[in-house]
Amino acid sequence: MTELPEYERSLRMVERRRLATGFAKQIAITTEPFLDLPFRDARVVDLGCGYGYTALELAGLCREVVGIEPNGALAAEATRLAAEGGADNFTFRVQGIGEFGHGDDAGSFDVAVLDNVLEHLDDQPDALERIASCLRPGGVAYILVPNRWWPIEAHYALPFLAWLPLPLATRYLRWSGRGSDYTDASYAPSYLRMRRLLARRPDLDARFTVPGDVSLAEGGGSRLYALGVSALRRFPALWAISKAFLVVAVKKKP
Repeated sequence: MTELPEYERSLRMVERRRLATGFAKQIAITTEPFLDLPFRDARVVDLGCGYGYTALELAGLCREVVGIEPNGALAAEATRLAAEGGADNFTFRVQGIGEFGHGDDAGSFDVAVLDNVLEHLDDQPDALERIASCLRPGGVAYILVPNRWWPIEAHYALPFLAWLPLPLATRYLRWSGRGSDYTDASYAPSYLRMRRLLARRPDLDARFTVPGDVSLAEGGGSRLYALGVSALRRFPALWAISKAFLVVAVKKKP
């Protein structure tokens, strides 16, 4: 009986590694057309890397990866993964994004990844400023974030959760039994909010874009997803009702 939890943990790890392989490939395929060097030669930072699975997979695709994660529990797993992963080009820091981007980090990365992290940050202008700071001129940011106005909330799969004022959202979350406090995930932007955030960064040439390889996206094999991507390509205004926003931002050269 004592082996079952370890067995379940192993299954979860296998699934996370499988998903992370696709996520890492998607990041590489999507950003490389905007880079002025091959992705395999890029120095990458994964901000809010969580358990570190995607960061470790990225290490097999590029020159070097630095993972940043402030959460202690996730950081412990990421540290273990970094030690066991066998990748000598993957390093990990227990660090918040508010402590990153300046000093030795300034202008030192070719690619910055913010994958489903922005919705957890209350000071989003500061986060984008630190991303811009850490990139060298010509470097590329990959930003994926859920749309606040998508009817099914991204983290708890509850209808209209993100539409509610925070006190009501937290009560709804508790009533559902799926969580106790919605604050941490409550900062997902709307399309207009995302555009305003990007407009405040004149040093970044930012654009909403579709994934480089649709088949690697969650649900990318469905006809409905393919139709949605096709519609976004033809009618960019539809980003306002997209499930999530994918932004690629190039740091402008002097």
